[in-house]
Amino acid sequence: MATTAAPASRWGALSYPNYRRFWLANLARVYGLQFRFIGAPWLVTELTDSRALLGLVAATTAIATIVVSAPAGVIADRYDNRKLLVWSQAASAMADAAIATLVLTGNAEVWMVIVWAAFAGALGSLGNPALNAILPRLIEMHVVASAVAATSAIWNSARIVGPAAAGVVIAFLGTGQALFATAIGFSLSTVLLMTLKLADAPPRGAHQRDGMLEGFRYVMGNQIFFATVGLSFFTSLFGSSYIVLLPVYAREVLNVGAVGFGQMEIAAGSGALIGTFAIVRLGGHTGRGQLMLLSAAAFGLLIAAFAMSRSFPLSLALLFLGGLASSVYLNLGMTTLQILVPNELRGRVMGVWSLTWVLSALGGLPAGLLAEWFGVQVAVAVGALSVTAFAVTLLVVVPSLRTARPAAAQPS
Repeated sequence: MATTAAPASRWGALSYPNYRRFWLANLARVYGLQFRFIGAPWLVTELTDSRALLGLVAATTAIATIVVSAPAGVIADRYDNRKLLVWSQAASAMADAAIATLVLTGNAEVWMVIVWAAFAGALGSLGNPALNAILPRLIEMHVVASAVAATSAIWNSARIVGPAAAGVVIAFLGTGQALFATAIGFSLSTVLLMTLKLADAPPRGAHQRDGMLEGFRYVMGNQIFFATVGLSFFTSLFGSSYIVLLPVYAREVLNVGAVGFGQMEIAAGSGALIGTFAIVRLGGHTGRGQLMLLSAAAFGLLIAAFAMSRSFPLSLALLFLGGLASSVYLNLGMTTLQILVPNELRGRVMGVWSLTWVLSALGGLPAGLLAEWFGVQVAVAVGALSVTAFAVTLLVVVPSLRTARPAAAQPS
């Protein structure tokens, strides 16, 4: 049993006091992260005119995250997830406060930012598998779809509100103050996590003491997991290229400038946020796997249509629908993994899942090369249609994914 059952409620996972505190901790962390996402590159531009160094800081974060992801899954499977989250987020708060202090005192240098970026990426990757592995100790698994949706809603709302808020703080107060906001977010998250009172961890099985590659082996050897994680991989590396290239669309294709770029970001983020509300009902759908693949195929077609659009209103509508479709299939994928993964491998499998999203930082490279050679519209269309092609292939060759058992049928 994951934790003491809550009465049936339309609030789903949020009916559980422990999950509510966990959700608020995530809220503080994610909104704090928005100030880091905007503040870090802005700080580099304040310290140097080098675009190469700007790229190096982003790459350093991504590389540190990739390197730590696999061992982080092993740690999440062997040690107390709450303690792991508390210590990793407390360390993140101290690191962000340190770089903010250096900025405010005028002592920050680019090499310090690079070291901080690597440290922050490693700490984030260390905590990611634990964030997912702790769910069975917070809720009954029959409400896992609502838990996934509630967490996704934080990210999607932050995508809309966070960058604007961070930009305002940087413009009126400064970059150092913005980075202090990140430290405050992680500090609040740490305090909330310390208040969790969890049930005993679920029993571990034979794989608990296996190495970090066991998660990869399990994913590769299980059709449902391979297909679900593979879909995330395709989306991260190819399907998300349109996000990287949106500024080019705003400036060169649709001629709407910075204001139009912001509106396109809001349209995609709003669609993704709306899509999360459907997950509570769709998570227990008997055709959950088939619906995941169909919505992934629809996402690719919608973004490919956006790639060819020259009408700004039509482009906004397609981005909204594309964001909605992507939210549906990615959250259904996460729900499927949470329900079916063995407890003793939960951390390692979720580490593999998290690793696919780190690749989005690298997805801009092939998209940028295609855009240079064939044009931005072709680059976005190719990336989007690759997701559709992969989803349709899975629909044909992986029948077990089409008939994945619904949430309500799983033992808690």
